[in-house]
Amino acid sequence: DCVSCCKRQSGPLVPSDFEPIRKFLKEVEPLESLESYLVASRGSLMMDTRTGKTGWIGSITPRMIENDARGRHCVFLDENDRCRIHAVSPAGCRLFDTHQNVVEGQKRGVWIALEMQDPYYQALRDTLPVNPNPKSSRCF
Repeated sequence: DCVSCCKRQSGPLVPSDFEPIRKFLKEVEPLESLESYLVASRGSLMMDTRTGKTGWIGSITPRMIENDARGRHCVFLDENDRCRIHAVSPAGCRLFDTHQNVVEGQKRGVWIALEMQDPYYQALRDTLPVNPNPKSSRCF
């Protein structure tokens, strides 16, 4: 179950994820740019409980590899379906698990959505390629 999300839609990053992942990758492989691993994703549908209005908060996620012999999976999964960056995994990966109940998942999802509203994060998101084939990100 642990890699089911990694094969559907990788978890979103929050602003505090970038530097630890960048440093970790520099230690284990040549790194031209962390951004080459990332895509802009539709993100989270949120509702303002005061007004009832809904809207999307765009996210940044690891790129999904589509045409690989192993099928669709997160760019950070290795050939044995193990996360290459598990030690510094994105918030959307480390805060969720396939056995988590919906209430806890929603609480954590709200925290992530609030973090994703950071102006720098959204500006960076606007520079990334768009996720070409989004799937449901609900894995719990």
